[in-house]
Parts: sequence; structure tokens; C-alpha cells
Amino acid sequence: MSKKIVVYDPPMCCSSGVCGPNPDKTLIEFQEIFTKLKKSGTDIERYVITQSPEKFKENPEVIKLIQQQQLKVLPVTTVNDVVVKTGSYPTKDEFTSYLK
Repeated sequence: MSKKIVVYDPPMCCSSGVCGPNPDKTLIEFQEIFTKLKKSGTDIERYVITQSPEKFKENPEVIKLIQQQQLKVLPVTTVNDVVVKTGSYPTKDEFTSYLK
């Protein structure tokens, strides 16, 4: 069965968060993993709340978490619309486990 991974990002200055004079090292590492997965054919997307709010509204679980915990719950990662991680970006090992 094919798996779809979606990462719901907090507000950022650009779509990847890797911008400005001092980009966050965690975001750089995450963006590298994300890009490799996307290029390899993995069904993976990411949405920034300020740029794609409609995508957040499409997942009731994500909206419920935001209503309960505010924006501090972001980023939220889902696999096939089920929340698998909140509050930080998945590592390479976590992505590997999601795709098994």
C-alpha cells in the first residue's frame, strides 16, 4: 500500500524555512531529507500554515491539535492522514519507519 506523508509547518518566512542569513540547522537537514524523498518518488508534501491554510483545514486531526495546543504543536507530520509526530520534524530514521 502506498503511503502519503504530509508535514504541516508553522509560520515561516519562506516555503522551506531555509532562508535568511542564519537558517535553522534542523530545517536545513529536514529540507535535504524531504527533497531526497520527493525525488525518489515518495508521496510527500509539506504545507506552511500561512501559505496553505486550506490544506490544514482538510485534515480534522491537525485542526483539532491546533485548537487544543495552538501553533506550538507544529510541525505536525501525518502518514495517510494519521498524526505520527508533533512539535518537531521527523528524522531520517523516522521517515524510514513511516515508509515501512
